[in-house]
Amino acid sequence: MSDPKHLAEVKRALSAKYENLARLAGSTPKRKQFQTRADKHRRQAEQFERMAKQ
Repeated sequence: MSDPKHLAEVKRALSAKYENLARLAGSTPKRKQFQTRADKHRRQAEQFERMAKQ
């Protein structure tokens, strides 16, 4: 399995990507969809960071 620190970095990058897409999206449903994905990746990154500390 990959290193939790690396996985956290990847999830943070994905979160930033989807937050940017949410800002650029033209329709409200797409904005919500991208923001939900960004939130999901941010939560996963936090979880991997907690795993890395243990």
